[in-house]
Amino acid sequence: MHELSLAEDMLDMIVQRSKEDGFERVSKVWLEVGKLSHVEAEAMEFCFDAVMAGSLVEGAVLEIIASEGMGQCLHCKTTSRIEYLYDPCTYCGKFGLDITQGDQVRIKSLEVH
Repeated sequence: MHELSLAEDMLDMIVQRSKEDGFERVSKVWLEVGKLSHVEAEAMEFCFDAVMAGSLVEGAVLEIIASEGMGQCLHCKTTSRIEYLYDPCTYCGKFGLDITQGDQVRIKSLEVH
């Protein structure tokens, strides 16, 4: 379950940011999760609550924002929505898409006090 290590990395980033920006509590975290990232929302929510316990993020609401998978065809140069990493181009049918969106997990925003 890589959601656990992602939650641990999130906590490290938030703690570092709190030192830089001077906030003491986090009440909400908006997390952008790409459809192609292989992150399960329910597992992420469970790991988030477990990892944030006892920290400045304890009790914070996790808001997951799903982002679509997008890829640009290396052959016809068209960008299209994709469901899976190895989908063919929806226009020309060839394989070999450069993923342009949807394979990342990132903290989009924090609500802090």
